[in-house]
Amino acid sequence: MNREHAEVTSDERKISVALDEFREMQSGYSEQTQQDKVITQPRIVRRFYEAVTRFYEFGWGTSFHFAPRTRGEKLAAAQRRQQEEIVRLLNLEDGMVAGDVGCGIGGPMMSIARMSGASIVGINISDHQIRRGNTLVKNAGLEDRCEFLHANFLDLPCADDHFDAVYSIEAVCHSPDRLQAFREIFRTLKPGGKFVIFDWVLTDLYEDANARHQDVRKRFEYGNATPNLFTAQEQIECIRSAGFEILYAADHALTSDPETPWYMSLEGRDFSFSSLARIPAGRFFTANFTKLLELLRIAPQGTSETANLLNMAADALVEAGQLGIFTPCFLVHARKPEGA
Repeated sequence: MNREHAEVTSDERKISVALDEFREMQSGYSEQTQQDKVITQPRIVRRFYEAVTRFYEFGWGTSFHFAPRTRGEKLAAAQRRQQEEIVRLLNLEDGMVAGDVGCGIGGPMMSIARMSGASIVGINISDHQIRRGNTLVKNAGLEDRCEFLHANFLDLPCADDHFDAVYSIEAVCHSPDRLQAFREIFRTLKPGGKFVIFDWVLTDLYEDANARHQDVRKRFEYGNATPNLFTAQEQIECIRSAGFEILYAADHALTSDPETPWYMSLEGRDFSFSSLARIPAGRFFTANFTKLLELLRIAPQGTSETANLLNMAADALVEAGQLGIFTPCFLVHARKPEGA
């Protein structure tokens, strides 16, 4: 068997098996004890990203996150502006070592390393994403400043007081035990070091007694492997309970221009060549075209099913954004006290 055929066979097995295992584990998740969830959820996240990473990269490039946008601003420019804000809030500079908790394939890590001159350690539970990320880092010539650490951020294999600063972008929301995740970040951060997180939370407009709100929440949590999201206040209190001093907290999605909301990147009116894979028409085409490619045995089995899962999740996110019950851009800026 030649190398190219072996890689295709491996991809086919990974996508179809990963999607099946993701669904199987999700089906009984809500009935599990908290102790069992701590074991199951990391597996769910690994399988989820094995299935969806190539779609994410196709639609989002190398930075898998939303960002508040100014009028007429493209998503990539907004993402870069948010990454610049992280550099500013953490006072990152040459000689510092920062942790990127839940780093994806390394897009923000590489961008922040270039902007600041700091060295970045990207922490990721997905070996699938790390393999892709290592290729991107090598191609970018950033191997001296960017490295990946394969780890569960509930149990970081890092010494106490290791990082000068830590940030996380839309990642801790995947955790079954956010308090433990924040405790590990606190433990590995040097005293006086700062922590910045942009993450997914429910807003004050969410009403658990509202059937439509419940339905939308269920769909986007399932389709994004983000179970039991916190409210904004719960997020703040959880970070404080881990030992942090809260410097600032706010929903930065509210800083978006009303004509360019954060969810516009998933809507049809955000049309451009680069956004085609994210908007409804492009997602519909991708789902159906990949089905044809599967029949022709050009695309791995499970590809179209994965596209359909992401379509469902994207539609639910847009609806949640329109209702104002959810934000992916809730910022908390915190510090580990001196002497802690």
